[in-house]
Amino acid sequence: MDFKNRQHHLFIIATFISIASIMTWHVSSHIFFWDTVQLGAKHGIHFYETRFAEILLPDTFDSGHVPIFGMYLALMWIFFGKSLFVSHFVMLPFLIGIIFQAYFLIKRFVPDHDVPYAMVLFLIQPTLLGQSVLVSPDIPLVFFFLLALNGVLCNRRVLLLMGIAGLFLISMRGAMLSFGILLLDMYFNFKQYKSSYFITLCKMSLSYLPGFILFGLYNYFHYVQKGWIGYHEGSPWAESFQHVDIFGFLRNIIILGWRLLDFGNIFLWITGLWLLYRHFSVLIKDKRFINLVIVFVVILGCLSVSFLSYNGLNAHRYILPVYLTLSLLVIYILFNTPMVIRFRIYTILCLGLLSGHLWIYPPHIAQGWDASLAHLPYYGLRDKILQDMMAQNIGIEEVACVFPNQSEMRYMDLTESKLKHTSFDHITTKYVLYSNVFNDYTDEDIHILGEKFKVLNQYERFGVFMTLYERR
Repeated sequence: MDFKNRQHHLFIIATFISIASIMTWHVSSHIFFWDTVQLGAKHGIHFYETRFAEILLPDTFDSGHVPIFGMYLALMWIFFGKSLFVSHFVMLPFLIGIIFQAYFLIKRFVPDHDVPYAMVLFLIQPTLLGQSVLVSPDIPLVFFFLLALNGVLCNRRVLLLMGIAGLFLISMRGAMLSFGILLLDMYFNFKQYKSSYFITLCKMSLSYLPGFILFGLYNYFHYVQKGWIGYHEGSPWAESFQHVDIFGFLRNIIILGWRLLDFGNIFLWITGLWLLYRHFSVLIKDKRFINLVIVFVVILGCLSVSFLSYNGLNAHRYILPVYLTLSLLVIYILFNTPMVIRFRIYTILCLGLLSGHLWIYPPHIAQGWDASLAHLPYYGLRDKILQDMMAQNIGIEEVACVFPNQSEMRYMDLTESKLKHTSFDHITTKYVLYSNVFNDYTDEDIHILGEKFKVLNQYERFGVFMTLYERR
């Protein structure tokens, strides 16, 4: 790389870091949202209040993962204070890490002068951006995944060790990704060792043992103390872990297909397949293209096992690494094939991905609100409704609501308030807070709201609405 290109790359990296910092500042007052209420706030507050005296979480919100993310938040709160501002900004190191790992990854497959443009395409992935504005364990997961993948591709065992350890400790999905990374490691690096088959396996396993041992020790201790691993029958999300029958499996295949196309990702598929069709004879002989296809297939296969086999493990964020490996594959095809109209395709692809943040389904269709930036208006609308409730002397406990707004207030805004919304009773509930962000209202609930309730206050912004209903 010449000096001019290096300066250009450093400028682009600095620009992305600045954007990430500004973005974090902009959302630093946002409450915990969606699954981060449990995986972030509840876990973190437990360790913060107990000062790590209790390593195991209460069954009511024990997800079965090694709760390292909650421990990290608690430790940061102890040092810097328990606040939303601190919670968001302690995500910034992982966002910066993702930027650097994306740079090193893309640089392996794209000509130097195209790296900045490829990084834009990689980092505007809708679900990555959607998670980036949350206090989400999926951001560390993405960082450790990219770190491990880079470690495999350049056969840097220390980087791989760090990435695998992080994946094992962040979640069960991280452990599944570690298996996928192991398969890729064996494919890319096994032949580089001149030792016997057994000795080679032993040498390669050294990068995986620390994370695996820590993961195993925690789960063994967890099982000895509680008698279960992963989930238990009384768990609030036990239904999501129920194995599906053949019809459920087929349904999950359809959902997986939908997820892979959702929020602008369809533009990646259209672009990739069209370019593949146009340049198939060249690409099929391209070793790096084949390698990226293998990376994509292995990661998709590993994460599809739980996605397809269980009843409710089908959120967009569960396949975030799949989106990223798909992006990398399409980026490689786009920037390594002779294309006169490459700029037009690149522009359309970027606009298509950005359009994903504007995809809002009708209220009767459940949407992955944490999988794009479409949820950003929610926080301001919620504040307005809460102000209206206070002005009208309506207590939070008088108003029915559903996930993700039904936890105690302290688990969302980090105050000391233990007030929480009540559940919706079709007969007795007087007030209901409804929004298209709330997926858990049934069609019957929505029908009853229209028939037996009147609108007390309503706000809407960029397709997100929030309505406070009062019984007629």
